[in-house]
Amino acid sequence: MSLFVGIFGQIKGIPQQTVIQTSVTKEQLSTVYTSLGAIGTGIFGVGSLVMGLLADLLGIRIVFMISGILLAVVSLIVYKSKHLFVRNIIEFE
Repeated sequence: MSLFVGIFGQIKGIPQQTVIQTSVTKEQLSTVYTSLGAIGTGIFGVGSLVMGLLADLLGIRIVFMISGILLAVVSLIVYKSKHLFVRNIIEFE
């Protein structure tokens, strides 16, 4: 299960970083990454609390399945919307 979480996390992360880097000016890039880091830290804290509660209630296997399914859904959305990423990259060249 951990393998699938990692694979889908990478499939989601690479296009996400590409969109950020091609959508923001170099001057604003550090501000955007700082803001995303702060938001991500808050979401990670809440998500850890929720997943911890779910692990106690349902078991760790179910939590890994939920996590993998959520990452697969996000990866599928990114894959189906890949034309948006290509257009953005071409526009900036």
